[in-house]
Amino acid sequence: MKKYIYILLLVTISKVYSQKSEIFTDVSFGTFTNLPLKDFHNDLADEIPFEGIKTTDNFNFNYGFTIGFKANKINTSFFYNQKVAGSKSSLADYSGYIKLTNEIKGSTFGAIYEKELSRKDKKTLHIGFKGLLTFSNLTLANNNLIANTRTNEIINFKSTDFGAGLLFTYRIPISFFIIRSYIGADIYLGGKLKFKEISGSHLTNKNGNALKTGWTGINGGLGIAIPIL
Repeated sequence: MKKYIYILLLVTISKVYSQKSEIFTDVSFGTFTNLPLKDFHNDLADEIPFEGIKTTDNFNFNYGFTIGFKANKINTSFFYNQKVAGSKSSLADYSGYIKLTNEIKGSTFGAIYEKELSRKDKKTLHIGFKGLLTFSNLTLANNNLIANTRTNEIINFKSTDFGAGLLFTYRIPISFFIIRSYIGADIYLGGKLKFKEISGSHLTNKNGNALKTGWTGINGGLGIAIPIL
């Protein structure tokens, strides 16, 4: 009899403590972001003195993944997110080719404080408030072959960006894990894109103004969370 009581107590305690924390991961997307870089790339493409230049995926979306840890007792999550966006303009024919590629990667460390808004059949809707710190790296690549002359230039810039955000998360418990989806918006104070090789220098647009990252925009994601002890 004692054995069954111990098993019952163990199961009960496990269930209680499993609600205290969880780990989670998801895939994410963003849009209406990096608009300053979109304009910058268009300006660069306009300077190419050839007809027929085609531009694809000009910072229309960014994609990424998130991993994190949530302490349910304080309704707070701590997470890391990696995201990437970019654009490419190109032209090729029998005489050669031109490829102009811009790519930005953001590594974000953040925290989310959440409050439950509604609950129905264990499905819950939460509102969350985010604090964000993003380290961005921009790569400008110019690769071309014109009149047997080859050019292959790569220039790297970096910035530190601070932001805040609001999101709504919907959680559906299934078996031992939880499906979580979210949608929200972030607002950033983008930092100057500093040239890595020369201290004190930074990237400017055609007007001579400092070019900054632009992670401000709409975002969402889908993933799972697993309760842990």
